[in-house]
Amino acid sequence: MMKKTIKHTIVALTAVSCIAGGSTALAAGGSGGQSLIVTRTTAQNIMPISAPIEGVVPISAPVGDGTSVTESVYEIAQQNELPPVLVHGTMGEAEGSRIPVMNVNEEGESTPSIILGISDDTLILNAVTGLPMKQSDLRENEALYAYAGPIMTMSMPPQSHAVLILAGIPADFAVPAFGEVDSVTFSEDGAATVKTNDDNTYTVTEDTKLTPYLTKNIVTVRNIQPGTKVLAWGTAADESTGGAGAVVPSKMMLFPYAYQGYAEVGLDGISMNGEAVQLEKGEMPYVENGKLMLPFRKFVEAAGYTIDWNAERSGIAVLSGEQELYAYTAGGTEVKRAGEEEPYMLLEAAVVHDGVSFMAADDLLRLNNVKLAR
Repeated sequence: MMKKTIKHTIVALTAVSCIAGGSTALAAGGSGGQSLIVTRTTAQNIMPISAPIEGVVPISAPVGDGTSVTESVYEIAQQNELPPVLVHGTMGEAEGSRIPVMNVNEEGESTPSIILGISDDTLILNAVTGLPMKQSDLRENEALYAYAGPIMTMSMPPQSHAVLILAGIPADFAVPAFGEVDSVTFSEDGAATVKTNDDNTYTVTEDTKLTPYLTKNIVTVRNIQPGTKVLAWGTAADESTGGAGAVVPSKMMLFPYAYQGYAEVGLDGISMNGEAVQLEKGEMPYVENGKLMLPFRKFVEAAGYTIDWNAERSGIAVLSGEQELYAYTAGGTEVKRAGEEEPYMLLEAAVVHDGVSFMAADDLLRLNNVKLAR
């Protein structure tokens, strides 16, 4: 994994709602019905390293043999995004595409802990087979496990979009876990250690049955990469191969890959899909206002896109084949994305240094649909 120099400070979450064994953060800001995307945030009240503080040695001061040590602090938003929240309980009476998940309170009363909204993007799967189900297959009072959010309303009970619902759960059945792969490492024997965004670690061996979702394609352990969404069955810990707490799944389902690719980025360079991107001296990443700035062309082309430059208006367009994905003006802060009326606002203005365009890692990852590997 490429080194990342990141300073994590106090995790500031406005409020926390614990729902049936899972938790999420709800940011106050208005009446019921308002919603916010919740991410892990860090306090930014950091004293500049050049500021004189009595009794404190600046970190740029000579150390030991006189070598100057300087720490560059930056943060990439994708590292702190919360995964969907796991909620479970019994299903209440559905109202159209809204399903209440009920829990029993201390008085023995069944109360809704969350209202799940179902859309065309919601996956409803049988917990045993992994095969798709319809909303009409769900029955009132049956046990459900669901992954929701991370957007939730401030209402009581909170409401959120259902990403995935697991139903048809037998009694005493170990329900599979859903997550997105953050990192994969392979051992000499062909096994893989897979870490997901829900803090699970899996040791995938030759005994793990790997299946694709809704296709007859053959998938292998090499099809698991950062950004792959997986559903894993099995709870047996294997400390010898995966470390303490690692799960050896009996079966793992792989969903269609939703990213253009995955990248590792840092001050020492860029890799895309596991391959190092060759950078010239003037293209090396640097930090600006707490954001990691990356060479625009090298990142975009490594992701598989092409760039169209309009010298007359200093316009830069990114193309997938013949289709324009987005365009912006060099040095600007607005990006026009295809099919969207409202412009995308860059977190940090794109800049040009010695003829090389740079853009913040946050914006490049989002605009080019690239997963940040960890």
